[in-house]
Amino acid sequence: MARPAEIQEINKPFKHYLVSSRKQIHGWYNWGRRECTSERILLNPYNGCGVGCFYCYARALPGYFSQSHRTGRIFVFKDFDRLVATQLDKINFAFCGYLSPVTEPFQEIDKVYDLSYKTAREFIKRNIPVEFITKVKVPEKVLEIMSGHKHCFGQVSALSPQEHLRRLLSPKGASVDTLFENIKRMSKRNIFSVCRIDPVLPFITDSFQDLKLLVKKAADSGAKHIIASVMDIPYKIKGFILNWIERHFGRETAVKYLKLYKERIGYLHADIGYRKKIFAFLKKECNKTGLSFALCMEFEKTPSGEIKGLNREFATSLNCEGIDVPVYVRRGNKFYPLDKCNGHCLGCRSVVCGVNKFSQGAALKLADYK
Repeated sequence: MARPAEIQEINKPFKHYLVSSRKQIHGWYNWGRRECTSERILLNPYNGCGVGCFYCYARALPGYFSQSHRTGRIFVFKDFDRLVATQLDKINFAFCGYLSPVTEPFQEIDKVYDLSYKTAREFIKRNIPVEFITKVKVPEKVLEIMSGHKHCFGQVSALSPQEHLRRLLSPKGASVDTLFENIKRMSKRNIFSVCRIDPVLPFITDSFQDLKLLVKKAADSGAKHIIASVMDIPYKIKGFILNWIERHFGRETAVKYLKLYKERIGYLHADIGYRKKIFAFLKKECNKTGLSFALCMEFEKTPSGEIKGLNREFATSLNCEGIDVPVYVRRGNKFYPLDKCNGHCLGCRSVVCGVNKFSQGAALKLADYK
């Protein structure tokens, strides 16, 4: 975290903090368990999010994230794109850049600083693919630079086909129509698109009728893949989440959550029988419409205490994001995909890249990409 002297409070166009930072690019964190099959370079030019989803696990993360949860302020990393560009020029191996796994990359503050587009551009300049995950309208210029690169892709998160619920659950997100229009726009540009029904909220967005409609809308819009999960509850914000549910859906619904969320695997998880019922239904609907299917960070605890990922039971794609993106290797000033690599790092045994650490599920840091 940057020293306090390196944080500048900005009041226009709305209050936020500008942070001078030496952040380094990195991969997935090592939480002792993982379902993410492919490595990614995680890119968070912003900490904190203006979309306002009450259930967001980032509210429970330390540092700037928890400060943002308490204050509603966004932390902006000054010249993030330039910092990333400097680091990309020092490495020899690269993975798809991920905008952004924790914070909405195209939220309102991005219209001021444009860091998501600028960062994506630095990757594309070097022929490294990028992906994004969003709940708002994707800027056209982002799709323009991604089109033509076969390994770039986008993920659109759709919680419900009902606009009144969407507006309540992600207040500053885009409308249902706009979200599926994102997928249509990607499809027209031949950009691989993913629809995330992620998370499903028990007793709120879990009706089979609505889930079926989301899958159909995704397929009709040109999506190729569905990712799903059921909402987890981080212990740190359990009270915040349950209070929000009680305020908007009543005490009875909050009590149902207390009864359903009994499984402890890092966070609180909904009952495994409930989750498997949801996933089996979604998998069946995806099969009907020709979409591949996978889960995001879903686990079960066996009677012996073993923690197993549920993708082995429910996934119909090799990689959880539905697209196979290989390791990229430097040749001169640009990077190129490695032959015979399908990007399935977590299950890799041949290690064609020659870097054993990539297949070990380790928490990769800047030095590991060199």
